[in-house]
Amino acid sequence: MAVLKPPCGKDAKVNKAVTLETMQTQFNFLYSLVNEVPDPILVIGTDFRVKFANRAAQNFSNSFVCKTDREPFCHNLVYNMEFQCAKVGRPCPLIEVLESNKPVVVEHEIELDDGQVRNYEIHASPLWDDDGHFLGIVESIRDITDRTEYARMLKKSQRVLETSVEERTKDLLRSNDILRKEIVGRQNIEKILRAERDKFQVMLEAMGQGMHILNSDFTIEYQNDVLRKLFGDQIGHTCYEVYKGRNTPCEVCRMHKAIATGQVQRTEEIMRNERHYAQSYAPFKDIDGEDKCLILLNDITEEKMYQAETMRTGQLASIGELAAGVAHEINNPINGIINFSQILMDDSEDDATKQILQRIIDEGERIAIIVSKLLSFARQGVDDTKAFMETEARDVLYDSFALLGHQYKKDGIHYSITGSNEPMLVWVNPQQLQQVFVNVLSNARFALNEKFKKERSEDKKLEVNFSFIEIKNKMYVRISFTDHGCGIPEGIIDSVCNPFFSTKQPGEGTGLGLSISQGIVKEFKGYLRINSELGKYTTVMVDLPVYEPEKGE
Repeated sequence: MAVLKPPCGKDAKVNKAVTLETMQTQFNFLYSLVNEVPDPILVIGTDFRVKFANRAAQNFSNSFVCKTDREPFCHNLVYNMEFQCAKVGRPCPLIEVLESNKPVVVEHEIELDDGQVRNYEIHASPLWDDDGHFLGIVESIRDITDRTEYARMLKKSQRVLETSVEERTKDLLRSNDILRKEIVGRQNIEKILRAERDKFQVMLEAMGQGMHILNSDFTIEYQNDVLRKLFGDQIGHTCYEVYKGRNTPCEVCRMHKAIATGQVQRTEEIMRNERHYAQSYAPFKDIDGEDKCLILLNDITEEKMYQAETMRTGQLASIGELAAGVAHEINNPINGIINFSQILMDDSEDDATKQILQRIIDEGERIAIIVSKLLSFARQGVDDTKAFMETEARDVLYDSFALLGHQYKKDGIHYSITGSNEPMLVWVNPQQLQQVFVNVLSNARFALNEKFKKERSEDKKLEVNFSFIEIKNKMYVRISFTDHGCGIPEGIIDSVCNPFFSTKQPGEGTGLGLSISQGIVKEFKGYLRINSELGKYTTVMVDLPVYEPEKGE
């Protein structure tokens, strides 16, 4: 075998002489360079003999010693075997390069002199001369024992991991199956709960019940559509701010009482929108463990009004019956007084006596008129559906003053009636219109007495004015009542016509007078408006469509 250093034989000869010094220098450089490569590098001829081996290749097998000039076989040098690799079942790099005519990579297990088995990766590339003749192969050997062991360990770990993943996958599949069943069960429960909730909400909405949920901090956590339409979306706001218009909690909190006692609390209150609501407070513990309250609100304003109307109708019926009896009892003696006075006056020739008798007759007739008006006013609730009729608005006002004039005179209230002298004809129920006028006159009397404390003053006066106005291309009769009393605060003037709203002390008013009056005026297809300035005046304007007999309107 010809090697670069040292020659295999003691007296080895170089087959070709090197004549050029530069070539020798290059040869020496390449020789040194190849010898420094840590991997064994061999040049193997087509006869399977090693033509060249670097230092790493020479040291690869301790049994390799060049005892002759002949080059050793590659299987002797590398594997320390007497037979070629192909004959013992090993892949031969030289044969595979010859067959494929391209570089190949093979792996071999090699047992070293110390008995240790190592894994090697052999890279073999074809070697050609300048004329293109195949000379053999260049072979490099790399120890891949550690890499192979790592690969084996990695493969083993991979198998363990795959087994673990497979087992874990089975566990997950079982868990997923259990979870899927739980989810299906929850979905069914949620579907049932959702259906029950929808039924409950539909029932509440059909009943007109408002519903909201409060936490212990007075914060609204839920509102149904009924309350949302009435008060807007107020979730996150406090109940006392939204429903009562307050900056602080109510003095008596039904919610906290319901939570503290664990019992449903009920009450009736007027909300910020001036409507009357029956309220039910039901405590419960939420899923987060916090104590909360479910509140149901039922608008009973109309019911309260109906109750008041029913009571009033009953009272008026009783008054009507009483008035009818009183009128009968009074009219008989009054008629007697009038008749006897008339007889005495006819027989008397004394002018002074006649004047006194005439005064008696006039006062008796006035008593009869007052009794008649009282009876007519008391009976108006008996037949509110009575057909409307052509009515002179002034006459109704005079009838109203006939009932209240004495009280005005007693309180020192001056009143005047001004305006156009033209007929003020309207198509109304005169008894109901009289009720409107009496309510307005009663409120004016109250306001004047509040300001002047029943003291007499020239400024303690009520002014009533009749005029014609045009509204939306239609003529109306306007009856304006202006009292110079205490006036109405600006903040509540829009609420004075709401049912049960009253500025009077308990027992002095029901809060229904203006509300009922406004309803009556609306039935007449008219308008009731109020202007006021606190401490100066209040003007109530009643606008009624003009009745035109010639047009039948």
